[in-house]
Amino acid sequence: MSTGKGSHVVAQSINKSRDITDFFPEAKGNLTKITWAHAVNSQELLNDALNGTVMMLEADIVLGRLNGSSHDSDIPIMAHPPQNISDLSLKDFLQKVQDFNMDNNNTAKKGVKLDFKSIEVFEVSVDFILDLYPKMNYPVWLNADILPGPFNSTDLPVNATRFISAAKPFVNSTLSLGWKTVYGNDTKGATYTENHIDEMLDVIKENNVTQLITFPVRAAIAAESSTQLKKLVSKVEKSTLTLWNGADDDVSIENLRKLIANIGIDKVFIDLPDEIKDKLRLDKLSGNVGTIKPLTIVTLACVMLLTLL
Repeated sequence: MSTGKGSHVVAQSINKSRDITDFFPEAKGNLTKITWAHAVNSQELLNDALNGTVMMLEADIVLGRLNGSSHDSDIPIMAHPPQNISDLSLKDFLQKVQDFNMDNNNTAKKGVKLDFKSIEVFEVSVDFILDLYPKMNYPVWLNADILPGPFNSTDLPVNATRFISAAKPFVNSTLSLGWKTVYGNDTKGATYTENHIDEMLDVIKENNVTQLITFPVRAAIAAESSTQLKKLVSKVEKSTLTLWNGADDDVSIENLRKLIANIGIDKVFIDLPDEIKDKLRLDKLSGNVGTIKPLTIVTLACVMLLTLL
């Protein structure tokens, strides 16, 4: 594998990783068709998501305690910092998704994206996941923000080496490797820089990552970083982007749409609110390079008529 600062592709030995489109064939060639439930961190939200039409369940994991629990030590629970109390443990979350997917009466099977907020919670969680892993014939993504990102967030990233090492047994999973970004919605002027990209490429090379990789990037910042992100996905074999947004982020719809077209709809997942997705007019993008659909004959006729008037 090459260094991130070189000109060659970071070649991975991807032999066993399971492509998400094998499970959701309707999204083959267009990953924007994958639908998401975000922050599925409670019993109620999990039940709603399982009984809905979404394909992927994104959830956050921290060390904490269950409501009313008498346990003296913290366990992996579903919650987003600063929360450390929940009514749903990681173990129960995984078991419920597993039971749902194994029920032949359920046709809308689900995949999961597990967002680990610290290296400690991930290392404790490994055994819980391994217990079910042989039967997990659905997408299982393991996410962590492993590098400092734009605006130097005060939150420390998850230790990259320890995370990737602990994830080695999950050969069929996709690793979702991201950057810590600034808290709040003031992202004006922020970009994923060449240095951010090179650091990520170096981490992948140095740790000999062999699973499929997606890079979760904050939409408001990614929209201003098209050239850099194009470089990233071009250098990591079979890699993708996953777009997410912070609450109340000011996103340039025009620039975000250009990014998706530049990278290609076959390489971009859209985990964004419906109001943003609707403005993106994703149905007007086509092809594996995300080209914008040509004008229809009717539209061309109207343009010509207006020109003559």
